Amino acid sequence: MADYFTSDHFKLLNKWKGQKRDESNPEQNRAYEELKKAYEVTEAWANEVKAKLFPTGVVKVRKRPTSQANSFLPYNWARIYPATDSPKELAYTVGIGADDGFVVKIDTVGLDDGAPARRDYLALRGRYDNASPIVAMLPTLDGLGKSSLAELVDWSVEAIRKFRVRYDEVVTKLDLAEKLSDEDLLKHFDGKPAFKTFRASWTAQDKATFCRLARAVHAAGLDWWHMGKGIQVRFGRKNPGSERAIGVLGVIRGTRTRKISWTREVGAVPKLNREPLTDDLVAKIEAALVAEREALDDWLVLETERPALWPDQLRDDPTESDEESDDEESPIDATVIQAFNRIYYGPPGTGKTYEVSKLLRRDYEQAMTSVSAEEWRGQFVAERIAPLKWWEGAVLALVDLGGKANVSQLLAHPFIDAIAITKGRKDNLRQTIWTTLQERTVDESATVKQKLRFSPQVFDKSEESVWQLAGEWEEACADLVALVKEYQAGTQSSGILRHYSFVTFHQSYGYEEFVEGLRPVLDDDTDSGAIKYEIRPGAFKDLCRKARLAPEQRFAMVIDEINRGNISKIFGELITLIEPDKREGAENAISVTLPYSGEPFSVPTNLDIIGTMNTADRSLALLDTALRRRFDFVPVLPDARDEAGAPLFGLRVTVGEQMIDIPQMLSVINQRVEALYDRDHCIGHAYFTALAQVPDGDERLVALSLVFSNRIVPLLEEYFFEDWQKIRLVLADNQKPEAARFVIESQDHEEDLARLFGSDHGLDTYATMQRYVVQDASFTNPDAYIGIYQTLPA
Repeated sequence: MADYFTSDHFKLLNKWKGQKRDESNPEQNRAYEELKKAYEVTEAWANEVKAKLFPTGVVKVRKRPTSQANSFLPYNWARIYPATDSPKELAYTVGIGADDGFVVKIDTVGLDDGAPARRDYLALRGRYDNASPIVAMLPTLDGLGKSSLAELVDWSVEAIRKFRVRYDEVVTKLDLAEKLSDEDLLKHFDGKPAFKTFRASWTAQDKATFCRLARAVHAAGLDWWHMGKGIQVRFGRKNPGSERAIGVLGVIRGTRTRKISWTREVGAVPKLNREPLTDDLVAKIEAALVAEREALDDWLVLETERPALWPDQLRDDPTESDEESDDEESPIDATVIQAFNRIYYGPPGTGKTYEVSKLLRRDYEQAMTSVSAEEWRGQFVAERIAPLKWWEGAVLALVDLGGKANVSQLLAHPFIDAIAITKGRKDNLRQTIWTTLQERTVDESATVKQKLRFSPQVFDKSEESVWQLAGEWEEACADLVALVKEYQAGTQSSGILRHYSFVTFHQSYGYEEFVEGLRPVLDDDTDSGAIKYEIRPGAFKDLCRKARLAPEQRFAMVIDEINRGNISKIFGELITLIEPDKREGAENAISVTLPYSGEPFSVPTNLDIIGTMNTADRSLALLDTALRRRFDFVPVLPDARDEAGAPLFGLRVTVGEQMIDIPQMLSVINQRVEALYDRDHCIGHAYFTALAQVPDGDERLVALSLVFSNRIVPLLEEYFFEDWQKIRLVLADNQKPEAARFVIESQDHEEDLARLFGSDHGLDTYATMQRYVVQDASFTNPDAYIGIYQTLPA
């Protein structure tokens, strides 16, 4: 790659512009290669500008000095889309031109001069020079005189910041913005379950008013995001990945009536504190956001020029301990925080696990920096201490209390309380603690006469009935002492607190693993080493325990491959208890007695159940009817769109003069799979997303070949039960030249039969199985991939 542009690049642009390329002309071939190197500099230029101004943006570079008609171009451009969902018809452009020198501009993409949007653009742009509000030019000699690419990037960034019309304003004026219905707009907010449940109760007028405000804020270049808890949403400016906002202009809260707080005076809109959100007020806000755009920019002191972002593109704000509630009249009630049961389903490779992981990070994880000391201690006790034995809890409590305590003090300690809740013990706790202490008292004790004693012996009692640690307790209880020290040290400054558990269902997974069952344990209370059995909680029951200990926090039970387990066997009586209206404290709350422990059990209302389901393993129609009735189902389908925001947007594999269009290829494959099989067995986009991380060219082609040879072809082989003729139809091998076919049909079928069975085999060549061979060389042949979709008429 060249380090910077040279005067030779401009000479070549001027000399060859508009001329048809002749590959037999050595001089043209040299020019072609030199201009390709210039494109590498342009790409680096664009990437540096994107990094400084558009952190969520996308760079697109064609990297060919010739047009589709194979004529030399007079320019060398790279496009920068400020965000992944920016309109594909409009981009920032940086590059060099034969007559223009160095240029930075906002320009349309793919629109001819007769298109209405292009005509509006030309009127807005005006003269194509530095007088334009969206064009900046640098004469060739001045640009070449810069000492480095970094200096050119600095000039470009400054030029863009001085544009008198911003990108999102151009989008609005050209009417290129995505036309979102109210429901599509609200999907940007619905990633937070509490908000989705809450807004389901809105009237049509409530929805229309909120969406009108949301559009006005978004059009003004401001972001929307959620708070960590509750249903409060905010707007202002917040950078991706940041815990804190740059500035908050407004807050929408309220569980009964939508109310807005407006943090500063903007034009005709004064500061507001919990004013009802009405159409009249939204109209004033719309006018103020348009009229006071520059004042807002000055206040926010923006470092980047990216478009506005929605809540599903930003992290939630952490909730502070003194954060105001969503509603002064009443806290978030059961309707708002109602639990949900949800299954994400779709073919393999569609990103079901990715969708769940985004949900977990957003709603069930907390950065330690946002966790209060009390919250952290509660979580620590629930996860690390509550599952321990009685004697271990007594040791922990004594250490925490300074080494001495009477039984009443021990019973009041949160460690003992958490263990009691875990074991479901409410009665005779005092007697349980007395017995535990006496059974593990040192032999030399003068105050305890208990005959039956177990190891380790670590307690003793004074004449005043004060218990203390004794004997070799420091060695026997070293791990417990370390646990107490960790508890006393308090929350850490870094790390993540996770409020979810993860299990995978399979054919052998049962009720005992999920709810509760008998488990063999080595009897450490005797010297015999005998095996005894204890009732141990399963993953779901244990998470219910943690959820009860932290009722203000939402928890999630994540079940991967939920359709591969025997639902009736695994859930048992829980299939009724998990319904939202049957949860603890709900209107129709139900409790059952568990068969092993005999304990009463119900499901807390702050526990959500999230499953994933691969429809290639089992159709949705075959699911247990009881499960289908109690879960919401969210489809996660292959996404082969080639547009901003889509996972495969702009993904190409370029090899010399050939280019493989990955989105188009996947779309055609799935059309054929759906025609020959069904939608549940389509190919997911996730198989190809990793290609974007591999440098384009031969290296990306090799990566694509590995995806096809190791994953796509074997998957098709499994789908069609080795019906190679159908596999060939999916890959269009029946329409391609032999060198570009992934699967070839043996041409010597009759000779093979003779070789295998002799000349007098008497077999009907049409009735015997035809032989097919996977052609390894095709996996590195670009024509094999291009032929998949080019065989379809345009």
